[in-house]
This record gives sequence, structure tokens and C-alpha cells, in this order.
Amino acid sequence: MLHAVHARYAPGVTLAAILIMEQRIDLAPNCSLTPATALVFFGTISAFSLPVALLFTVRGFWPVLLCWALEMLGLGLALRAGLQRRFHSQTVLVSDSLISLVTRSPGGEAKQEFARHWARVRLRTPRARRYPNQLLIESRGRSFEVGSFLTDEERCRLADRLRPLVGAMNESPGLEQSGT
Repeated sequence: MLHAVHARYAPGVTLAAILIMEQRIDLAPNCSLTPATALVFFGTISAFSLPVALLFTVRGFWPVLLCWALEMLGLGLALRAGLQRRFHSQTVLVSDSLISLVTRSPGGEAKQEFARHWARVRLRTPRARRYPNQLLIESRGRSFEVGSFLTDEERCRLADRLRPLVGAMNESPGLEQSGT
């Protein structure tokens, strides 16, 4: 993506020198659950399970109603947590000299910057298979995880896309030749 820089023209400066080449990758979790469908789901589960719980309560098994209420509370909290994921996102901006990572969440926005020349992309495989892998951008002893909300397959594809843009440590390939 090309962005024009607001600058004064000087003699001998071409438009190509004023344009900055950069690649922008926007990441967001796959959240197909909307508030309306969550409400329908919660209402349907409640409507079908409450009569059963009331039937047991009327027959003297009153703890069933308490368990039903706790289960509905747990389901409601789980749905709420799933809906909150919609507000998380990350933007990776790779320019000639910098890699900027902007992470947005309901708690605010955090920005990390790395010198592109000294950065590298690393896909860390976990020791135990049940844990997801981590996609890291590392530079000068610092590292930051990218796409923690993505699936393993999506993280691998993102790593394959970022490696040609970032290059290896002490290497800065041209952005226009990246093919992305």
C-alpha cells in the first residue's frame, strides 16, 4: 500500500522519492457470534432446560434449580467473553525502516515498534502439543506475540507472509518485491 507524504517539493525531488512503500496487515479474530444470535442461543437453552429443572424442583429435588441457575450463569459469562473478542485486533505495519505492531482491545491500545533491519519473524512451537504455537517478532532482545487470537494454521500462513517482508536479522528486503 502506498501512502503519500505531505512534503514541500524541492528541486530534483521526484514523486517516487516522496512516496513511502509500506505493507499493512490487519488482524482480527473470527467472531461469527453476534449479540442477537447469542441472545437467541441463550434464550433457547434456558427455555428448554428451565421446565426440566422446575419439574425436578416441584418433586422435591430443589438443588436442581440451583444447579440450573449456576449453569445458566456460566453459559452467560462464556457467551459474554466470546462476544468481547470482537473488539480485539492487531495491525502490523512494515515500512522501510520500522515494524509497528498496534494491538487494540477494550482496555486500550498498545504500540510496539522494532527496527526492521534487526528484526526477525519466529514461529515458536510449544513443548506440549495441546498448546498453540506462537508467532513472534523479535529484535534486540525484545519480542512481541502477533496474532494470539488466530488459529495455528492462520499463524503459519501469517508467518509465511511476514518472513519475506521482514527478512532475517541484519537483512531488509525490498517491500515492493515481496509479492504480497
